[in-house]
Amino acid sequence: MEKETKKILIVEDDTAILDIYKTVFGKFGFEVESASSGKEALSIIEGIKKGESEKPVIVLLDLILPDMDGIDLLKAIKSNDVTKNIKVFIMTNKESIGSELPEDMKPDEFIVKANVTPIDIVELVKKHIGNKILNPKP
Repeated sequence: MEKETKKILIVEDDTAILDIYKTVFGKFGFEVESASSGKEALSIIEGIKKGESEKPVIVLLDLILPDMDGIDLLKAIKSNDVTKNIKVFIMTNKESIGSELPEDMKPDEFIVKANVTPIDIVELVKKHIGNKILNPKP
């Protein structure tokens, strides 16, 4: 029986926020891979496309990155056959984004960071992967 992956990729340039997400998701048993820039995230995505890296179940993607727009990274993920089915959650403090995006390029969730806690995001991820049994480790 194949092991169900619980790997997530978090793309966030704010290291304090990234550390919090890594800690919280780790407590819930997720394997967390992280990138603090768009370029670093693209490198990880390229590794997935080539079969060098395990595909995450979800990418948590900050919209505003220091070196590229998160929408461009979203398009890179959604435009490739290997990665197009990875769920992508856009995280930002903007109230709306890219309504002009084609349906197949839209994120699976749009999260306004100021309105949610890290636990809320974990619960949303659990809902999307259909795994209700992930509980925090002591």
